[in-house]
Amino acid sequence: MKLKRKAALLLSAVLLLSAAMPFASAASAGAADEPTAAVLSLERAGGALGSLLGRLLKLVTFTDESRIHHAKARSAAGQARDAALFDGEAEQTLTAETWRAVELSFESDKTYADPFNDVTLDLQLYGNGRLYTIPCFWDGGNTWRARFVCPAAGEWQCKTVCSDETNAALHGRTAQVDCAEYSGGLAVYQHGFVTTRYGEKYLTYDDGTPFYYLGDTHWQLGDESYDMVQTICDKRVSQGFTVWQSQPGSYKANIIDGVDDADMEGFQHIDTHFKIIAESGLTHANTEYFWPLSGMSPLIRSHGGWTEPKLKGMLGTKLVTMPDLSDEAKAYLEKLARYWIARYSAYPTIWTLGQECDNDPYQNENSEWNAVNNPYKYLAEYLNKYDPYDHPVTAHQESTGDTVAYGNGLGTGEVNMIWYPGAQPSAFRSVKAHTMYASQWHPHLTKRDDYMSARDYWYNGQGKPVVNFEGLYCYLWTKNFGARAQAWASYLTGLYGCSWGGQPTWAYQNGFQKDIPSDDGVDLITPEEKQAATWQDALEYPSSYQMGYMRSFMEELEWYNLIPRFNNWAYFVPASNVYAYCASNRNNTEMVLYFYSYTDGSVAERLNTEKNGGIMTGTVGSLAPCGKYTYQWFNPITGEYGESGDFTASVVGTWFAGVRPDDTDYVLLIRKAA
Repeated sequence: MKLKRKAALLLSAVLLLSAAMPFASAASAGAADEPTAAVLSLERAGGALGSLLGRLLKLVTFTDESRIHHAKARSAAGQARDAALFDGEAEQTLTAETWRAVELSFESDKTYADPFNDVTLDLQLYGNGRLYTIPCFWDGGNTWRARFVCPAAGEWQCKTVCSDETNAALHGRTAQVDCAEYSGGLAVYQHGFVTTRYGEKYLTYDDGTPFYYLGDTHWQLGDESYDMVQTICDKRVSQGFTVWQSQPGSYKANIIDGVDDADMEGFQHIDTHFKIIAESGLTHANTEYFWPLSGMSPLIRSHGGWTEPKLKGMLGTKLVTMPDLSDEAKAYLEKLARYWIARYSAYPTIWTLGQECDNDPYQNENSEWNAVNNPYKYLAEYLNKYDPYDHPVTAHQESTGDTVAYGNGLGTGEVNMIWYPGAQPSAFRSVKAHTMYASQWHPHLTKRDDYMSARDYWYNGQGKPVVNFEGLYCYLWTKNFGARAQAWASYLTGLYGCSWGGQPTWAYQNGFQKDIPSDDGVDLITPEEKQAATWQDALEYPSSYQMGYMRSFMEELEWYNLIPRFNNWAYFVPASNVYAYCASNRNNTEMVLYFYSYTDGSVAERLNTEKNGGIMTGTVGSLAPCGKYTYQWFNPITGEYGESGDFTASVVGTWFAGVRPDDTDYVLLIRKAA
């Protein structure tokens, strides 16, 4: 969108809203729960029209053309020029379906001493009025491959461009792809890859359909056999999972000192893993290559190291000066990013950069690198530079006690309300390529939440989607209640995505903390339990099924329109010893409350409240005075609906919800009657 057009749209939105303000909806109680951003204020103030204008302003304010596909949209004349590039009969014709990976292979006539560095190969892909540049990858020996998708049905033309134009086996090779609409039943191919380009607080598919993020965690993917990965994928899809989360534990390729033939077996090994995950219809949130300290740091030292200190920034309360990456290190990181894009961007993907690399991997001013000179910021930009499909880019964060979106704000140059003074700001706030937050939040299980982390993301998260990327793993740090509760807490506090992980599949064949007990406040997980757990056990943990129950419940609502009400008692006043999360839509015509206080000993080993806290509820507010409503109870343990009925709100718009069906954790759904 050109600047003049943006300005015209913005002016139109303001004028329309000014005209609409006298008719603004009265259902604006509790506006203090809204972010102060102009977009959400407009949506709140203007009722239905305000919602429309708010969405228009999102387009004007948040849309970033550099992230709306790297494909070039062409004028009629430009399309004619592009089409002319593909004159002549194609060497081969392939058939494909939209969003499904297609692969072309080329055998070089020449042998290069260092193929990874000596030659680059791109595929020009033209169709639907757009021209894509697809990086190709060297796959060992004299083999190069192009792996790509066609985002729309129709005829697509392909032509290779090689840096060595004298190599006729690589340069100027052509193909035609006759692409039909995807005919299967997997949502990610029906709607297109997951994206952040619509400027919402939640992820969407490419066509704008909201994407429900439910991730299963596998930090040691390289140690899992193909049969194991296939079995787990099948199970998780049947349980309702939509995302597979992995990190490069036990990847067989060692790229610290370069990429050569010896690394190809390792890359081909994980190729098979990635393909299984993609063909199961799961989006793969994967970390590129390496752990921050055991991988990134030696990689940098092997490629020119660091410059003299010159990057200034705040680290906590201190102004520090840190070295920058050498040009050689930057160039190598860029090559690696391009290579990763070439091999894996044709699959449903979210790039997550590195393990706990945001703010930094728990470093300080005496470390080689920290938040000021975090090298993953370069990696994010390089991935975005070459990704033809603009997959979301995020950075796995440290725990929220260390890093959130804004935290104390030190070093950001921004002035926002501080919700969590004890945490540091994200190192990626000013990184243009960074489009979502991957939080590591462990909500309270034994008391009312303080909402410091959740408020920070909601109000200070720059409008980006946030997912709870790493919570407590079932039978490592928690059991089924904790795993279940953190998922409900995430979605009802504006983290529109949650992960799940089970012992031992969260880090297969890794002995991390298996020899010590863990206690989440209600359950003790013994070393014997941790060590006895098998990956087959993890398939059947009750909470893995309960993740799907929650998804089914949420998808019967417009979950993406639920606004977290935190501890705003205008919406819900809990009774004594009652703990609950509350969210509702803008007009408060749909409300969800998750009660996680309980006094039923079957929920966990120890009770988390006293007296009537496990069966009582509280008073719901901000309802229409004397309005008619329905209520229904949902059991998150069994996935079944229970008692339902209707009620009339009081003259001041409140309703006492009474007692729960029993004293386990429970969900209450309230809707305004038609």
